[in-house]
Amino acid sequence: MDPAASVAAAIFDPFGYSIPLPLETVVNVLGFPLRLVTNSTDVLTATQESWSGFPQLFNDYSLEFRVLISGNERAQRPEGIVWRAQKHLMTVVSDQENYAVCDLDRGFASFWLPPATARDHDFFRRYYLNNVVELILWHSRLTLIHAACVARNGRGLLLCGESGAGKSCLSFACARRGWTFIGDDCASLVRRSEPMVVGGPRDVHFRPTAIEILPELQGKLEVLNASGKLGLHMRSNAFPEIRRSVHASVFAVVFLNRQPHGPARLVPISAAEAFLRLEPDLPLMEPIEDHRASLRHLLSASLTFEFRYQDLDDAVKTLESLVS
Repeated sequence: MDPAASVAAAIFDPFGYSIPLPLETVVNVLGFPLRLVTNSTDVLTATQESWSGFPQLFNDYSLEFRVLISGNERAQRPEGIVWRAQKHLMTVVSDQENYAVCDLDRGFASFWLPPATARDHDFFRRYYLNNVVELILWHSRLTLIHAACVARNGRGLLLCGESGAGKSCLSFACARRGWTFIGDDCASLVRRSEPMVVGGPRDVHFRPTAIEILPELQGKLEVLNASGKLGLHMRSNAFPEIRRSVHASVFAVVFLNRQPHGPARLVPISAAEAFLRLEPDLPLMEPIEDHRASLRHLLSASLTFEFRYQDLDDAVKTLESLVS
């Protein structure tokens, strides 16, 4: 036999199909099953940090992620990302070493990242893993609402407002007083269902001034520079007594309006006014009319208020009276 004939031919694989992905986990992200395969224990650990233990709420849609970590130890973890999309295809790009490609219709994403990005679990989770999860599900099943969410007596409240309105501090204050915590900044409304939102209750993010309002945060916070901007981040398991859930039925939508003085009070507003306040924050993702219809359905089935308050304790007591 010709010795050359016994030598296996080199595989022509310019696209990286043959890279082995021996590690696998299945978790429920925002209630939807996600199968993730990778060649990195860091990716596996970060995924489980975000979503292990959460229940499966839906069985009509699932996701599959393939996360490939290169051998380029010289590549740096980036400072941020850029999203671009047309129809059902989306790219998430930091640089030539850090990027992902998503099929929004099929719930599939392929990630190519260096070891430095995989080792920074917070960056990978916040800017790649969870970001892509949300983008895919906002396209197919969910509608984004810029709001915190807490629940009491089975009744969920959406706390809405612009950045700096106090959503994180007020939702955390409610959670510390026995409410169930669903999320501090981003609630996702389940389309074509009774008003229900899903969220990620394992993280809370604060501005640097939060310690002045909530002194119990002293020593519990970490500086977060993943985006290149100063912020504060706290894993909500720093307070194990806080009850958490990934979903809640919505009872009322509350727009925060902090006042310099006066008692806390809820001022009813119309569903039409509430829609005008929330519509500008809807993600411009196809099909946009589905998002608008979902928002209108939520507001027609919920109480809607502007919430004027100054003191956190007074605010929490007033909200308790609303759901009692």
